[in-house]
Amino acid sequence: MQLLSTGSQYVLTALILIGRRPEGETISATELAAMLNSPTAYLSQMLAKLQEPGIIGSRRGANGGVYIAKPLKNIRLIDIIITLEGDAFFRRCFLGIDGCGHIEPCPFHDQWTSHRSEIGKWLSSTTLYDLCNDVNDNWITERLRFNRAEVP
Repeated sequence: MQLLSTGSQYVLTALILIGRRPEGETISATELAAMLNSPTAYLSQMLAKLQEPGIIGSRRGANGGVYIAKPLKNIRLIDIIITLEGDAFFRRCFLGIDGCGHIEPCPFHDQWTSHRSEIGKWLSSTTLYDLCNDVNDNWITERLRFNRAEVP
């Protein structure tokens, strides 16, 4: 089961790459897209969603690109995920059954509700700072290699 869309996976990896750079330093969406083996327009569109809530900013020009717009410790993963995916994850049935709820629960309802709540708590208490510091260079190397291997 894939909890996050491919676009959100690209953006989280991009945010780690950006967040590990010196504060305020920009990187172009084209460069990020090449590293992630993602279409530039698609990644740019996904990153643009993070501008309104002030997670990232952008600069035009020769040294332009995107950058983290506020301290990494002030960016919670839940804010990133909800901005990119919406809050449907925290409302939908594990099996995708419309109408699943307390009155007519699916076989997974009670367990999924509990786990979904725990995931929400974890996402709320984990920041981009935590993520950037918990991820090591080997993970980044493997993630980027995996992204390049996805393309036929």
